[in-house]
Amino acid sequence: MPLTTIIVLIAVALMTLLLPLGIMLFLRRRGGTWTAFLTGAGTFVLFAMVLEPILHNLVLRSSAGAVIQGNILLYGLYGGFAAGLFEETGRLLAFRFVLKGHPARITALSYGIGHGGIEALLLVGLTMAANLLLGLSHAAGAPLPQEAAAAAEAILTTPASLFLWSGLERLSAMALHLSLSVLVFASVRTGKRWLFPAAIATHAAVNFAAVVANTHLPVAATEAIVLLLTVLAALWAARIYQNLPESAKTT
Repeated sequence: MPLTTIIVLIAVALMTLLLPLGIMLFLRRRGGTWTAFLTGAGTFVLFAMVLEPILHNLVLRSSAGAVIQGNILLYGLYGGFAAGLFEETGRLLAFRFVLKGHPARITALSYGIGHGGIEALLLVGLTMAANLLLGLSHAAGAPLPQEAAAAAEAILTTPASLFLWSGLERLSAMALHLSLSVLVFASVRTGKRWLFPAAIATHAAVNFAAVVANTHLPVAATEAIVLLLTVLAALWAARIYQNLPESAKTT
């Protein structure tokens, strides 16, 4: 197994674990709470990995599902709005009820890195760890089922740079989740209700762009587009965050 691939797989897996924890430790020193962090992680698991797939099973297995999956634009719109609706609703409920007693604005960031961090760990970190173990096992000559052996061969022949893109994509995703958390937090704490649907639309737009661009463009171009949209969302969220009071109760 190429040394560069081993290094990249380990680096990306560790990044998805250590970076969110490092950011949370930084926020903790400034008033952030582990309760908000864990609430963000738990809300992602519940709304994105338990509830959202129920909708997908109903929609994508229906007659409409065949139409949606046969058109990349429809598929991007559907997937983007589904993700936005479930995840932003989870944020809204978390800030309104679970974290009602956490009025400090830094709660938005603590929640956001918990939400984005667990997503990175579950979707990318564990995948990189599994790829590493599978690739090393195959390279060492361990007997593997046919499908596993084919997957291992693909891992061994995949350029390490492609695995690195997964890590870079997660950096954008975590930044986006921090930004969206600020928007929804501000919606709940300031009474600017329109920020909630704005967060859904922003989430949907970034996901839509990623799906469509990934179909037609090289991975570098896709990630550049996603990064640009994420930076715009982050700049908007930063401005809102700066205008939030240090402490604000749910309205």
